[in-house]
Amino acid sequence: MGAWGYLPFENDDALDWLEELEAGGADVIRQALAKAGDRYVEAPDGAIALAAAEVTAASQGNPLGDLPENVTDWVTAHRLEITAEDVEMAVEAVDRVAGEKSELAQLWDDADEPEWRESLDDLTERLRAGLR
Repeated sequence: MGAWGYLPFENDDALDWLEELEAGGADVIRQALAKAGDRYVEAPDGAIALAAAEVTAASQGNPLGDLPENVTDWVTAHRLEITAEDVEMAVEAVDRVAGEKSELAQLWDDADEPEWRESLDDLTERLRAGLR
């Protein structure tokens, strides 16, 4: 896992995905969230789904404190494309990435890094705030 931190954009998979995000609209977010489907979630797919969930939260006015500039630019240009259904999909994706059928969850649990799960709780809360 090419990660240097526990936040959504502190890994190679999420940063590589940002190129795809910059080239597209809300469909890129939806496709990334769908990567955390009902099957076993591989670590790269989980990392991308969490990054997409973070962009979704930012689009609802609930961003993580310090986002990459290209994410901020994307949110400014596309935030109105994100729907309540997208936010619900993001909450579900975070839950699946945090669950038992997730390689990323296993890796972070094995690393004994509780901050990762705390960051997911924070992300989920910020997403749910966008639904209120």
